[in-house]
Amino acid sequence: MVLCYFLLKKRKMNWPQQDAKELRKVFQDPEKLKGFSLWKEIFGDRTGVEKIEFHMELPYEQIKEFVSGMGEQVLSKVPEEEKGGVKWEHVGSTSIKGMPGTKYPDALLIVPEFPPSEGVIQALLDTGFAFCQCAVLDSQDLWFMHIIKEGFLKGNMMTVHLAPLNNIGANILLDTRDMCNSEDWAFQDYKKAKVEASKAANVLEYKMGKGAKSKLLEMLRVKHGAVINMPKVMEAMNTKLE
Repeated sequence: MVLCYFLLKKRKMNWPQQDAKELRKVFQDPEKLKGFSLWKEIFGDRTGVEKIEFHMELPYEQIKEFVSGMGEQVLSKVPEEEKGGVKWEHVGSTSIKGMPGTKYPDALLIVPEFPPSEGVIQALLDTGFAFCQCAVLDSQDLWFMHIIKEGFLKGNMMTVHLAPLNNIGANILLDTRDMCNSEDWAFQDYKKAKVEASKAANVLEYKMGKGAKSKLLEMLRVKHGAVINMPKVMEAMNTKLE
């Protein structure tokens, strides 16, 4: 069942050409990294919108298989001498069986250190991903995005979080998945937060809303030392979208 719709910028299907060596230079410069954003290039201007569906039921097994296949593609392109140090994880709502949400899969690519190597960056670029921006909460959580062009997820977007070991954002993603899949209170708390947040006016308010309404996420932020000022986060995200 589809519960509601959100407005999102109109996606452009032509990704910008990016160079692994130049991106790594950006990742090494904290100020350049925090200011880097391809939202307008990827999503178009603010007047172009399209609807995204929020589903009460998602095809969990199909999405799980799809994410696993994408992981195999990415890892096959990582230099042989680096493969033992990287790990692919399915995270986000689509990694939690029975959790409602959008058909936007998320994955986590864990690397030994920051910044990631040119070889790992190139593996993502060669699989069709483009670096969009770093997370507002942790600049070492790098967001690479990919528009899915065929199959049951055609037209939807996949995000890979490229992050080093023990990254705050990565740890929260992993704990959220594992606790929701193993503890009923955590599942019900996060589900309730997402459904309530789905009433938001737009996708940004939805994402901020589910983070603010979930006791599970609040607990995990404290556990991992994440400090969040929601008004400042919203302001930073809006700046990225301008």
